[in-house]
Amino acid sequence: MPIGFKFFPVKDLFYSIFPTVGTYGGYLNGVAPKLIPNVWVALGAGLIGSVILAIIFRADNIRNYRKSLAEILATGYFINFTGRLGKLLRNKTPLEFSFPDNSVKIFNADQLSVEIGLPVNIKALTLYAEKVEQEADIVYVREKSFSEPYWLRAKLKDDKLIIYEFPRTLFSLSAYLKTEFSDEQSAERNSRRFYSYFQKKIEQLRIEHSGEITNSRLNFISV
Repeated sequence: MPIGFKFFPVKDLFYSIFPTVGTYGGYLNGVAPKLIPNVWVALGAGLIGSVILAIIFRADNIRNYRKSLAEILATGYFINFTGRLGKLLRNKTPLEFSFPDNSVKIFNADQLSVEIGLPVNIKALTLYAEKVEQEADIVYVREKSFSEPYWLRAKLKDDKLIIYEFPRTLFSLSAYLKTEFSDEQSAERNSRRFYSYFQKKIEQLRIEHSGEITNSRLNFISV
């Protein structure tokens, strides 16, 4: 990540860290007067201590920003996921699906299952998205309650319909990573932490909303 003042605790420097330089210096001068012979050396030692604290604060600010960004995306995805798709899985009446060959097939709720791939990094996201695109077809849900066409990717297996889902919103996070870091390798390496925050938030939301989603037909997998 490029060095800059975006996450540097400027306010902390002026209101907290800098005013304590003298305090640190005086303390060090009192504890080790032989090692710190005069006030200037004491102030210098205090300044170094303050800068170290500033660097620690900056690292903490970066971590909190990354975590909050991933959690916001996870929350938005989960809310959308438990909307249409959640309603689809909770529906007790048979549902009609339109396939690419213009055929229409009807499935009961217990004939539907969903695989949700949660990638661990940018590369995994791209590979899983390509796999889903190659192995599953775009099918449309023929449901009157939906105000606009609702499509998803799925494939038939025996007499069941397996729906494939993954957080496409992570592509926007990948774009952010590639602009935030100096090269693709660095972006790929740091994406693991972002995606980890995303997955942990999803797990938290699954627990909080366990009464609203059909866990028995949802298969969350790490890819």
